[in-house]
Amino acid sequence: MSKVERYVVIYDIKNNKNRMRLSRLLFEYGIRTQLSVFEVEVKEKEYKRFMKLVERKVKSDGDKIYVYPLDDKGFKRIQRLGDWKNSIINDFFI
Repeated sequence: MSKVERYVVIYDIKNNKNRMRLSRLLFEYGIRTQLSVFEVEVKEKEYKRFMKLVERKVKSDGDKIYVYPLDDKGFKRIQRLGDWKNSIINDFFI
């Protein structure tokens, strides 16, 4: 069985269409925690494919995507404060 790794993905994509495509891709791997922030889980053997898919979403100068690894210790220490349950469940897609 392939190990699952966790990442935080933060992005700033100018074009609405490209930004929506990226967020839909990220929904396949995890949850939205803020409008431009996702927590994702990727199987170790699928990481290269995941990164290629994410990289293809950078289309314009100024587009940025950051992928931060989150180890098990760090994941267990995440503290969600405020109305975080609604931010994960609700989305702005119609």
